[in-house]
Parts: sequence; structure tokens; C-alpha cells
Amino acid sequence: MSGIGGSAGRGPAPMDTITKGGKAKVPLPPGHSQLDWVRLTARLPPPGIRGGAGGGGGNNNRGGGAGGANRPVRLTMSEVAKHNSRDDCWMVLRQTVYDITPYVRFHPGGAEELMRAAGRDGTALFDEIHPWVAVEGMLAKCMVGRLQVEEPVVGGEGGDDRMEEEEEE
Repeated sequence: MSGIGGSAGRGPAPMDTITKGGKAKVPLPPGHSQLDWVRLTARLPPPGIRGGAGGGGGNNNRGGGAGGANRPVRLTMSEVAKHNSRDDCWMVLRQTVYDITPYVRFHPGGAEELMRAAGRDGTALFDEIHPWVAVEGMLAKCMVGRLQVEEPVVGGEGGDDRMEEEEEE
């Protein structure tokens, strides 16, 4: 099996939550600690070379095609929004799109916490809960690409108004 993790990206069976120091944590099975995550990802090549996230990350469109192995893919929020399940989970953090499917099983707060931002921009939630975490390093091997900011179309001189006039003729 290639990639990250083993069992189709599913988290551990629901268990009681442990509250320690005001933070809820979910008991994780052996081999699913943050240290295990670091060890696992340290052995993997950079994104784009692998050809996709492991661990059952479903329909991911990572860079790495002809000439694009080192260039991040530009993705829209509408593309990110399609990946919103435990078996295919993408999230935007600080303008970077990550396929966090393989990480779901390793998250100390449990899968449900991550699913709050599945298919969305989770930056505000992430920073609210743990702003000290260097997400860029922790999820580097899960990077899919960069968020393409979708600018609203503004009518005015030229642009869209001119096209409407041409269509009316």
C-alpha cells in the first residue's frame, strides 16, 4: 500500500472524550499519536511526487503532472467544497489547500472536530483552537495546492456589459 496511513482514512471508533486542561481529546488507538504522524510523514516524498495522498484520500487532484511536479496547483473554493467527507477531506488553512484525509485518524481532538471545516476554509477555527501550531510543517505532505482567490465580476465600462450588448444584437 502506498501513501499515508492504512484504513481508508476512517478514524477510530467513537470513544469517550477526555477533557484535560479544558481541551477535549479523543483516545486514539496505538500508532496514531502526533509523534506517529510525524514519523509516518517524514518517510514520504513531497506532494506531487507521490501522485496523491494516501490513506484512502479519495478524489484528489494533486499537482505533479507534466512539468508541474514542483508548482502548486491553484484550486477554487468550489473544488475544495467537493471534498467534505471523512474518506475524502480537504481543508484550506492560510490560503493552502490540504488533503487531510490521512490525518483524520491522528487528530487528538477527533474526526468530528476536523469535519467542522471539511471542504471549507478552516483558518479561523484552527487559529482559535491552536494558533501556536505550525500547520505548514505538520501537514506539508498533505498539501494539494494553493487557494485561487475568486474575484467577483464587476460590471462597468468594458468587460461584461459589452458582452451583454453584443448578445442582444
